[in-house]
Amino acid sequence: MHAAPVLLGIKTANLLSFRKSCFEDFDALLASYTTCFRCKGISVFRVSEGEEYVLLLFYRPGVLSKELRQPEAMKLLEAYGYRREDTLAELLEHLRLRMRLRKTFPHEIGLFLGYPPEDVAGFIEHKGRDYAFSGYWKVYANEERTRALFDRYTDCSQHFCSELERGRRFEELVRAV
Repeated sequence: MHAAPVLLGIKTANLLSFRKSCFEDFDALLASYTTCFRCKGISVFRVSEGEEYVLLLFYRPGVLSKELRQPEAMKLLEAYGYRREDTLAELLEHLRLRMRLRKTFPHEIGLFLGYPPEDVAGFIEHKGRDYAFSGYWKVYANEERTRALFDRYTDCSQHFCSELERGRRFEELVRAV
């Protein structure tokens, strides 16, 4: 449900946390979906992993790379030690390192999730307060446009789940972009 907007191609990325002990063999299960993800243009990155939990970033590499290269996004990333010349893989590794060192979500993670740079900058500047509204993230700019986008995400998630409940196969629902 939470990754549906990425799986259907209307969102760049989503973070999902999995409790590994809830699965007989988590790594094998994830591997069984890799071919489907890869052929649909979705990559999976282990942002953080412990004994019990794993935090995975499901993302569309081409779109994410383009979004992170926007001048506003790159300016924010550079403030946290990311380098303009880094590849997407290097940017993701730096994010993983910052997660490990901080032991919490670094503010710039919103950029990796496709949040608008102005909302990430607003969150940092206002320390998570004084936002226009909150939904999938805290919104500081373009309120009307973002409300419509949040509605699309919600509709997408509901559609994806209802199609699964009707018996459609997961692989049939995931879209290439």
